[in-house]
Amino acid sequence: MFYSFHFYCIYHLINMKSSLTLLCLVVWVNVDASSAQTGFSSAPLSVCSGPLPNVPDARVTEESIKNEYKEDNIVLFSCNFGFVPAGRISYQCKKNKWVVVRQGKCKPKPCELPDETANGHYSIHVGNDFVFGATIKYTCNDGYQMVSKTDIRTCMVAGWSNHLPLCEVVSCVPEATDGRVVVSGLPDGVIQYRHELKFSCPNPAHQLKGNPQVVCAAGGMWNNRFPTCEDVTCEAAEKINNVNMIGIPQNNSTMKYGHRLQFECSNSKHVLKGESEVVCSTNGQWSHSFPICEEPKDFCGPPPHLMNGDTNSSRERYRSGESVHYVCQNYYILDPPSAYKTCRDGIWIGLITCLKPCTVDEELMNTQNIQFKYPPQYQNKLYATHGDHITFKCTGHLRLSPGSVDFRQQCINGFMNLPHCQ
Repeated sequence: MFYSFHFYCIYHLINMKSSLTLLCLVVWVNVDASSAQTGFSSAPLSVCSGPLPNVPDARVTEESIKNEYKEDNIVLFSCNFGFVPAGRISYQCKKNKWVVVRQGKCKPKPCELPDETANGHYSIHVGNDFVFGATIKYTCNDGYQMVSKTDIRTCMVAGWSNHLPLCEVVSCVPEATDGRVVVSGLPDGVIQYRHELKFSCPNPAHQLKGNPQVVCAAGGMWNNRFPTCEDVTCEAAEKINNVNMIGIPQNNSTMKYGHRLQFECSNSKHVLKGESEVVCSTNGQWSHSFPICEEPKDFCGPPPHLMNGDTNSSRERYRSGESVHYVCQNYYILDPPSAYKTCRDGIWIGLITCLKPCTVDEELMNTQNIQFKYPPQYQNKLYATHGDHITFKCTGHLRLSPGSVDFRQQCINGFMNLPHCQ
């Protein structure tokens, strides 16, 4: 093996006829490296044997990968998937160490601003900015609901994933009713968010079980279940001393609306204090308190109050045998027509009732698609006293529904069946 050695010039200064001549002698000699007579040895080259530099979110380029990196070798880096360079990144092997040549960085690839969705908004769900890997979540505004399968979008290399989520107005579907309940407030079209429906039982023999109103809430759900109309029932009080109750069912079951109970004293020398008859009325209450039996007295106090009626005169004290006459309010009918209560042994005797009128207005008729056949002038509401008849007809070109009652109906103590058209 041979090495080449360079020998520098040998300078001689020669004075010849007052002029300077520079003589340079260059000598190249090949020397056998194995000859011990040379007296020279080779120095080892510097190598970076440690691990390559660790650059966040970057990797060594393929062309820079080697088995061994020697002095002055340069390593280039490229950004990982989803990241973009902010300046070049390179390192150089110097004295067994890696030295920064260009100290660039790899930053997450940004996405454009996300699209807004109508009737909704978005917020960052994962991450802090609109860059690769960030996730946003769309939420619908109050009164709207998500109709898309997913409400999430992620910033990818090619842009935002998934389609833009859509929000549509919340709507509710009315539940089926039992046929007894009347629903007010049903629109012609879609039932939208926060729309309210009201319920009533037109038949006094029925009472509403549940909330009297419901509201279309978030998610297209009603805030409460639809109520039902159930039979009004009354319960008999516990047995009263010295009082016989007539009309209690044999199985002691509950009594329905309109059921009557009569009372009499078990001791013939006693007098009944209170009403001799009570009726199961609206809301499951008896028309009067149950009476008691007492020993006879010579005087009565003021005459008892009559619901929807009053006496034509009143005193603090009445002798046994005296009577007072009652009258009813407007549109109420006195039953019996000549109604008196009489003081008997300290007790007012006589069952009197003011029969209720029926009220039919435009809102109630709209639920049945009917109108007055003979409408009253200058008003859209009609009061019918007990026993009166009202004749209706269908609105527009509608016809009487199968199974509906006839157009001509009678008022019975505040209740009137209404025909239905379709």
